[in-house]
Amino acid sequence: KTNKAQGAIVSSLPENLPEEYTAGLMGRGMVPLFGISEAMDAAQAAAFIGWAWREPQAQPIDTSASGAPAGDHVTPDEAEAKARLIEAGLPVPRGERAGNAVEAVISSMALGFPVALKALGVTHKSELDAVRLNLRDAESVSTAAHDLDALGTGLYVERMVRDGVAELLVGFTRDPMFGAVMTLGTGGVLVELLRDSVTLMLPATRDDIEAALRGLKLFPLLEGYRGRPKADLAAAIEAI
Repeated sequence: KTNKAQGAIVSSLPENLPEEYTAGLMGRGMVPLFGISEAMDAAQAAAFIGWAWREPQAQPIDTSASGAPAGDHVTPDEAEAKARLIEAGLPVPRGERAGNAVEAVISSMALGFPVALKALGVTHKSELDAVRLNLRDAESVSTAAHDLDALGTGLYVERMVRDGVAELLVGFTRDPMFGAVMTLGTGGVLVELLRDSVTLMLPATRDDIEAALRGLKLFPLLEGYRGRPKADLAAAIEAI
């Protein structure tokens, strides 16, 4: 009572703390614990909870349904998804939707070479060879557009991004039990094979996101593995 400290009584064997005695302890605000290792685990968990309560809390997010009615799932194509990201203020490579090879050539000339050309409406583009990279002139764009036109619902021309450090996967979903959750992981064509990801319940703070990124196998690449360029970790966290 003098220093307002919380106390606990640890017993190595359950029979050393009879039920009526433990009830008396709890009535006085003391915690009865059974087993030394179990007591240490409980103390560690309590310390973590106390630390979490003292940390600044993330801003609450809007978890109400928006857009499609409940139960319906709508997947935007890449052009629409990136337009939404731009509206949200995220830096996205310049790109344009094209309906045919002629429009793809016009868009590529407006964007500037080199460009990437992708078939829209295709989930796993690499499996269908639905992506062409480093197209450096109108002729190569036209040829690629004719090849890709029949694979999807349209074409997407995008400025080529070069010298990337790594690819990150950032996914969001509403879990029926836990609510809004975010998945961070290694992106790219090997995402299913590597299975390098972590899931965070939202809202999450910048510290939560950084800790999650540091726990990925990918993280050494972000720090400049074996002399490679470092990623802008602060910018990645800000975007996430």
